[in-house]
Amino acid sequence: MESNTPTTTSNPAPAVDAPDNANAECVGPSSEKAGKSSACAGCPNQQACSSGVFNSPEAKAKAQEEAERLQSSFHNVSHTILVLSGKGGVGKSTVAAQLAHTLASEGYAVGLLDVDLCGPSAPRMVLGDHHRTAQITQSASGGWIPVYNPDHPNLACMSISFLLQDHDSAVVWRGPRKNGLIQQFLTQVDWMGETDGLDYMIVDTPPGTSDEHISTVQYLQKAGPSTISGAILVTTPEEVSMADVRKELNFCQKTNVPILGVVENMGQYITTLPKLRFLSPDGKTDCTDDILKQLQESCPQILSTLVTATIYPPTGGGPKAMAEQYQVPYWGVLPMDPDLLQACESGKAFVEACPDSMAAKALQGFCKNITTKLPVEEIE
Repeated sequence: MESNTPTTTSNPAPAVDAPDNANAECVGPSSEKAGKSSACAGCPNQQACSSGVFNSPEAKAKAQEEAERLQSSFHNVSHTILVLSGKGGVGKSTVAAQLAHTLASEGYAVGLLDVDLCGPSAPRMVLGDHHRTAQITQSASGGWIPVYNPDHPNLACMSISFLLQDHDSAVVWRGPRKNGLIQQFLTQVDWMGETDGLDYMIVDTPPGTSDEHISTVQYLQKAGPSTISGAILVTTPEEVSMADVRKELNFCQKTNVPILGVVENMGQYITTLPKLRFLSPDGKTDCTDDILKQLQESCPQILSTLVTATIYPPTGGGPKAMAEQYQVPYWGVLPMDPDLLQACESGKAFVEACPDSMAAKALQGFCKNITTKLPVEEIE
């Protein structure tokens, strides 16, 4: 039976010289335990590490060159934040995109890096319909210039979607090819195009704790131990979701990624009465117009009252109790709002479209947590 008790022992960070495709707890090819440690079990590099091939002068020079490229790429990025969940369909991309929109609306220079290579949704959520015609170009240095939001030139997005001839094409890639593209995203994207660097880079990740996550964390840590500022965990309140999020929390512990906070998404549905549909008891007749007319005549003030419903009943103490168990901050609920979903579909900042809504206030609170915990300092 799987234990839900958080690990309290300290986990070593993955080695800086960890090879591509290495396990999350890689001890590094220069370690005396290379290829022999329990952390090496199942790693495709195990035999190579045992043989010492990664310790050749050529391999060391290549690793040093890669580390220098990463350090150069992130020299002008103040904070890098991973958005994780472990579970698909919990609104991770929605949270990542709207955090990016909200920070950009507050004047910060923001980049949204989409490393969900098989299901990229960040381009639509940042650019709306413009994402289908958007193309990346090369900078003078030979790197990729990301695509900027037409309303906010301080908000940029980079995704595999911009590299596909057909946006509906399936990306059928194995791990090494995925790792190679993630490395290119982290070393060859020129985020300087419209700004003097980034205040915040938001990294939207796929579900799970596998190749894309390990590669992203290890590449970023090669750029410097403090390159990853932290992670935001997104979950819905039911146990099926939280079981996977606990695995993501353990992944962060094993890879020494700080947890900034846990966001409880879609636990509540909030709207106003005029946006609801009313049906007859048998469900066959739409009574909406008649009911709204009666309410307008007899009790008009009720039409502006917010209506809420619990979508996913929480299991046990829900995400808040889970956060307390793992001793990480609980940031609260982001309610489901039809206008929020529409903002994501159209690539708009929800806090600008519906500033008085409860979901907008929640997003503003999340961003306040980010900017308070990770203030932007002038980059030398």
